[in-house]
Amino acid sequence: MFIMTVSIVVLSLFIFLFIRSLVFQNWVNGLKISENKIYEVFEEYMAEAEANPTAASLGNIPEIPYFMTYIIYESETQILLATNDPFLPLLPDTNGKAKKYFEKDYFFDGDLNILYFAKTHTDNYGDFIVAVAQNMDNNESPEFFSKLPLALVFMSVPMLLLSFFISFFMVKRTIRPVVKITRAAQSVTVENLSDLLPISGTGDEIDELSKTFNSLFLRLKRDFDRERQFSSDVSHELNTPLTVISGQTGLLLRWGKDDPKQLDKSLNAIKTEAKTMQAIIANLLQMSRIESGRIKPQITEVSLKGLFSWLCEEVKAFAPNVKIAAEETDLLLKTDSEMLHQILMIIISNSVKYAGESCEISLKAYKRGGHIVLEQSDDGQGFTEESLPHIFERFYRADESHTRKIAGSGLGLSIAQTLCNALNAKISARNKSPHGACFEIEF
Repeated sequence: MFIMTVSIVVLSLFIFLFIRSLVFQNWVNGLKISENKIYEVFEEYMAEAEANPTAASLGNIPEIPYFMTYIIYESETQILLATNDPFLPLLPDTNGKAKKYFEKDYFFDGDLNILYFAKTHTDNYGDFIVAVAQNMDNNESPEFFSKLPLALVFMSVPMLLLSFFISFFMVKRTIRPVVKITRAAQSVTVENLSDLLPISGTGDEIDELSKTFNSLFLRLKRDFDRERQFSSDVSHELNTPLTVISGQTGLLLRWGKDDPKQLDKSLNAIKTEAKTMQAIIANLLQMSRIESGRIKPQITEVSLKGLFSWLCEEVKAFAPNVKIAAEETDLLLKTDSEMLHQILMIIISNSVKYAGESCEISLKAYKRGGHIVLEQSDDGQGFTEESLPHIFERFYRADESHTRKIAGSGLGLSIAQTLCNALNAKISARNKSPHGACFEIEF
């Protein structure tokens, strides 16, 4: 509101100064034109006076406005030669400019206040100064321009009020959607993140802001839901071994310590469940470090042929009945060799667990659309349609393995996906024909 008022006042002031300069320049041009005409008439008079002194007469000069006065005098002797106002003083040369001349109490009834233009002319008759003036006291323009700034000051008060009401209603109308968004956002909590902010449908910037916040809230809701599920899964996964450990400890305290067979069985169960808990905690710590960026990939050039040979030797060491074969490849890949090795070992171990220790596993690498794809497949039963979308979720295991007959915490494929994200790679899974599971890692 204040800026609007000041802008209008400043603009009005500039317009005022511009108009005043135009009017002043018009006065100056009038004085110069009149001075030139007076000098031309004076030259004619001097020529006639030289030829016939008795017949020569300067007379009136009708070409100049009635309100202008003039004076002609010799520059050296200061002798007055002609004037239409005997009270006009001898005005000096103004050097091509118009000047104001003011003398207080010059007349018995007032001051002398004129704007004049004077110029020196040199001809065959000598040096003459021709001065033309106009009385500023009889000109209403200066008085008008002197009062205009004060009028602008008084005009600013109603302009201020008008701009206030205009701004108030415009801003109130504009801010109304923002107020609704603010109130809706203040009511959003963790429990109602799905409540969306209002959208007016106008497609303006405020609607874009609402859509952005709604998208943010939905993402937060998904993250909160995932964290809740994660906390629930962690509690469940840790609760099972703790229950076993507590049960076996209670059994030993009651009578098992006196039974060597039961003592050995209970201690082995406690040891197994403790290892399971250690594996869960270690896997969670590794995923946390990778996601937080504390573990950074060490990029080197990796020979996929050498990596596949290394994996085949390792698999034969812990699962000698597994038939694993790798296609020949000469592809080189710039990545972290240790992380890539861990990803592939997780996938292969997953196949050994679910497809059996006598399964057949194949490894191959190829180029596709400028990307390098690593593919691992087995000849097991593959995935069920219900489990396929969830296999990379933490602690997820298909229904067939929920009985804990198959060792593992359900974090392996989640770790593989986290490692792939750290390497800017994309991992996916599918069923292959006629049966079996297939994983793809695309770099």
